[in-house]
Amino acid sequence: MNALLRKVAAALPEAWRLHFRRHFAWRWFRCSYSSWAEARAASSGYDDSAVLARVLAATRKVRAGSASWERDGWAFDSPELNLPLVSALRLAAEECGGKLDVVDFGGSLGSTWWQHRAALDKMAAVRWHVVEQPHYVAIADEFSNHVLTFHQSIDEALKTCEPMFVLFSSVLPYVEDPMALLAKAVSRGFRHIVIDRTPLVRKQGGRLAVQFTPSSLGGGSYPVWLFARDELLAPLRTNYALVDEWPAIDRLDPDVEHKGFHFRRLTGARSTQ
Repeated sequence: MNALLRKVAAALPEAWRLHFRRHFAWRWFRCSYSSWAEARAASSGYDDSAVLARVLAATRKVRAGSASWERDGWAFDSPELNLPLVSALRLAAEECGGKLDVVDFGGSLGSTWWQHRAALDKMAAVRWHVVEQPHYVAIADEFSNHVLTFHQSIDEALKTCEPMFVLFSSVLPYVEDPMALLAKAVSRGFRHIVIDRTPLVRKQGGRLAVQFTPSSLGGGSYPVWLFARDELLAPLRTNYALVDEWPAIDRLDPDVEHKGFHFRRLTGARSTQ
């Protein structure tokens, strides 16, 4: 959408803006599919080596101080905090006596830690354990330190820390079996579970779609789960209580809202590992 169209859209009433976006904005989520394999066959994928190279270059800029933070391989100059996440981390740190181990599933080369490291330094003795794909972990040594470490699985990370806090930020929509991943977090007994930047359909019932990314943002297409709220949170209902819920930063589709959730484990709930 060009600058003129954006100005026209901003001047319209809300109902008209939704109509405008449905008919003129980029369509991020398309069609519905009955299986992950079917959605993969309908998508082109993306150049993973190019994505990793972009993430690596951006993270090096952040480490060198020439950028403030990085997300999805894009570097940003001005500091920005995810305040609901910071609040969840602060609450967890207070409950854990000032010491906090965070398992960041799908955390790239430490994007969220780099973005919030100054705030984290003020609140607790934090250790940040990123769980990522092997090709990310293989190049992550240059960023590892006494706070930030990298692992290939949740269980590998838990060999070095306690199950205090697990973060799933823009992750669950892009794995084949998100419910199994949530169930694993529950079974490992994490005290706090945060789900952030996760798409929920506004109408009844979720669906499996294909996400198309504009070429200006790297291009490519890949399967994506668009969740029904109750279905997404069902694995947490028995052992966890909802502490907070917030609108996430993503604004991709007028019929999809991205949300964040903070859950705390109920007293007396047992792990099943």
